[in-house]
Amino acid sequence: MRLRVAGTTVRRRILKIGYIGLGALGRELARRFLPAYDLCVWDLNPAACEYLSSLGARVASSAADLGRQSDVVLVCLPRSADVHRLAFGPDGLASGLSEGKLVIDQTSGAPGETRQIAEMLASQGVEMMDAAVSASPHVVAEGGATLMASGPDHVYERALPILRAISEAIIRCGRHVGDGQAMKIVNNAMNACARVGTLEMAALGAKAGLSLAAMSEHLNRGKARNQTTDKMLPALVQGKSSTNFALALMVKDVAQAVALGAQTRVPMPITSATLGLLQAGANTLGSSATLEDMVGVIASLAGTQLAPAPTVQPAGNATPEAGQILTLLEDGILALCSLVAYECTAVGLRHGLGLADMATVINRSSGWSEASRTLLPAMVSGGRTENSSLRSVIDGLGATCALAIAVGAPVMLVQLVRSLFEQGANQLPDSADISQMRSVYESMVGVRYGS
Repeated sequence: MRLRVAGTTVRRRILKIGYIGLGALGRELARRFLPAYDLCVWDLNPAACEYLSSLGARVASSAADLGRQSDVVLVCLPRSADVHRLAFGPDGLASGLSEGKLVIDQTSGAPGETRQIAEMLASQGVEMMDAAVSASPHVVAEGGATLMASGPDHVYERALPILRAISEAIIRCGRHVGDGQAMKIVNNAMNACARVGTLEMAALGAKAGLSLAAMSEHLNRGKARNQTTDKMLPALVQGKSSTNFALALMVKDVAQAVALGAQTRVPMPITSATLGLLQAGANTLGSSATLEDMVGVIASLAGTQLAPAPTVQPAGNATPEAGQILTLLEDGILALCSLVAYECTAVGLRHGLGLADMATVINRSSGWSEASRTLLPAMVSGGRTENSSLRSVIDGLGATCALAIAVGAPVMLVQLVRSLFEQGANQLPDSADISQMRSVYESMVGVRYGS
């Protein structure tokens, strides 16, 4: 690149970017740097490298070689343990890095492990930060990803122009390496709990005689709406797949949330139960299973199917009995998503994340629900929300659980939610409304939500 300065031609050096980890997400992240940057890539899969090479990227012979050729290296691997092996294994990235270079970790990793890697790299004068990604590959390709970035001020400022090549939606989540990953852990846990809980309730509805189409239509009209009702249920109605995300990776994400809860001394009963169901599914289905395969697992546990029916009963024409069941499903999912919002944000607060940052990230990412979009802004401002009485919520959950027992559908997460609400009611006055569960969680966890 040439610049004209006072009649003199000056050559400005183009920043050399390296990208390692060219899976479905990493490939699209790396592609965002073309053609503006000099891009070098490396991956264990030669086909992934060839694809980026066809678009103009150079291909390194090893991780160490990429490190030598790059000013800034971005990494997107399945786990933090993989990043550690990549950096410090034979012919690893660290052996090719020199003082003054920068590593940006985009792995959905474990904050503590990432900080250890950063400390080891710092000993050789290499800076590191993290910038976790919330988006599916096709959204990344369009520049619509949300990046959860964290690191020391000077490192963050240095990386910001580079990250903007991926997306303008960059949220600073903290000044410690790993805070962005902690933010993604909170978001992913909320998504997983809502997903499994919604599927359990849909299986209950199917066992009670409702069509998948009727449930999808009703749940997406009101307060039970979440990422799963919005994306997965309509796709199932059409006989399509809504995600090809590996089930093993979702197990890893939720396990990281439970581990973070243990580290911060936050009880996570709903997230832990969700992990148990996901792990059981992974153990049953094998290593090649996708998150979509959990639909069949949850349905089989209830002895039913979640599939399009030859004849569809629209929600608007539901019988009185069907309408009552739809209301129970809606209220149950709302109650679940409400307690998940308290549970998961408590972990973030104990880790050191800001509540306002969590509200922003979650409500624009996959962890959103109508409950989170109501509760989180109110928690930030200290305001109240319009709520039902706590006793009426418990009565509704009791009716849902009674229906599940009657038809033989194990709704383990909603049974747990009912128990948590009962625990809260035992600590609150008879006149309490659902919003006062906030104070129960504050007492139980030792945090304060917002002002």
